[in-house]
Amino acid sequence: AIMCFAGIGCGSDGAKDAPQYSSDEKFDIGMWVGVSDSYTIYDGEQNTGRVYKLTEEEFLEKYREIASAGFTVAFPGYNVMHDGGGPVEGSYNMKALKAASEVGISHIIADRNVKSVLMGAKSAVERGMKTEEQVVADVKALIEPYTESEYGDALYGFFVCDEPSENEFEDIGFAERIFKQAAPDLMFYVNLFPVIAGGTQLSGTSGSITYDQYINSWLEKVDTDYLSYDHYPLYSDGVNYSLEPSFLYNMDYLQTALREEGKDRTFWTFLQSISYGAKNRPLESKADATFQMYSFLAYGGDGVQWFCYSCPPPADGATKFGENALLDRSYNKTVTYDYVSAANNEVQALMKYYKNFEWQGVALSSVYDDGKNFGYLDNSKNIIDSTETFKGITSMEDAFTGIFKDKEGREGYMVVNFTDPAMNRKNEVTLNIEGKKSAIVVKNGKESIQKISKGKLKLKMEPGEGFFVIPF
Repeated sequence: AIMCFAGIGCGSDGAKDAPQYSSDEKFDIGMWVGVSDSYTIYDGEQNTGRVYKLTEEEFLEKYREIASAGFTVAFPGYNVMHDGGGPVEGSYNMKALKAASEVGISHIIADRNVKSVLMGAKSAVERGMKTEEQVVADVKALIEPYTESEYGDALYGFFVCDEPSENEFEDIGFAERIFKQAAPDLMFYVNLFPVIAGGTQLSGTSGSITYDQYINSWLEKVDTDYLSYDHYPLYSDGVNYSLEPSFLYNMDYLQTALREEGKDRTFWTFLQSISYGAKNRPLESKADATFQMYSFLAYGGDGVQWFCYSCPPPADGATKFGENALLDRSYNKTVTYDYVSAANNEVQALMKYYKNFEWQGVALSSVYDDGKNFGYLDNSKNIIDSTETFKGITSMEDAFTGIFKDKEGREGYMVVNFTDPAMNRKNEVTLNIEGKKSAIVVKNGKESIQKISKGKLKLKMEPGEGFFVIPF
């Protein structure tokens, strides 16, 4: 059945000739700060010192909510992010694996013993305390209770560290090599700094390094089969809205680095789902969520994680957090749950098309460039002006498109209305397409056929929208 929707021309002409796509593969969607088996009770922002322990059914229900929201990978709750309790029966880690398995998702877990052995492996081997083979055996022994349990099918990998400095990369690289020998099918999970980090934050020493040096060192020293980073774009000062200017640049920079390396690592990022600090605002609509998702898809992304699923404490170190993640601090769903859930499930519905294509680059239509994102891309190696089929993009407001190609050489375009959703700007985007008469246009996970008239395909787009377009 061909689904028609507002703003996109519908009709049967060309439908019989439309290419057919299918894929059972889901888009990897994870989180930061998942669900624990207990939570601290707050009175406003005041910690009462009391803790609520979830029943087994309450805990499982929270995982049903995770699965219903389109997530594929769960992450430990705040109080167990760095020590999930080991593999002892009845521990948080085993309860989490069981719950994930029962609702059909995967889980990244934290085990302090696994992390300790991995991060101490290089030193232990260099000092002659262990051979590399012995450390591999130690790691295998530590993770075997998880992998051999009846819920081992849900184990996605182990959390190792977040935003490490460059001076840790050699230890991490050695640890990853050990882990890959012990558990080649599991994720050795590390997330990197964004391009806005700098100086000693990147170096971990009194000296400073550039982001170039930081990323190049990672690619040289750590052989993960993916690269993950975080960068959050939605700003507000309470009155005015704005976008972080290097949101797209970080994607562009890292895709360039991955292409030049040539190892075919997958590409992951974190997206914003909570207010924190002085600038980063809460999500105010589904469009705030889809805007981020479709921008990353247009850059050929392979997986996203939402920061955060559950709310951290009001103050975590130097950072102050709102109570507007998908779950509040008492694990009640917020309106953000509805926004992100809708975005996740919309993207999952797109995968029957997206998973059949390989990313080639992007094309820009800069009109106002309010957020100054496009200005950072002036020297990008990923800009495509035209192809055999694609002859450019124009728009009423800022827009851009990812350009993809399937195995048969057919092109696809992930078109994004790149305006801050809070500004509520609708857009009309025109793709100039040569040699094709019709196109599949996928919006909200639903397919329509639209005619290409005189080499032009016009798309009317709401704030935050992204369309996947396949000319034929």
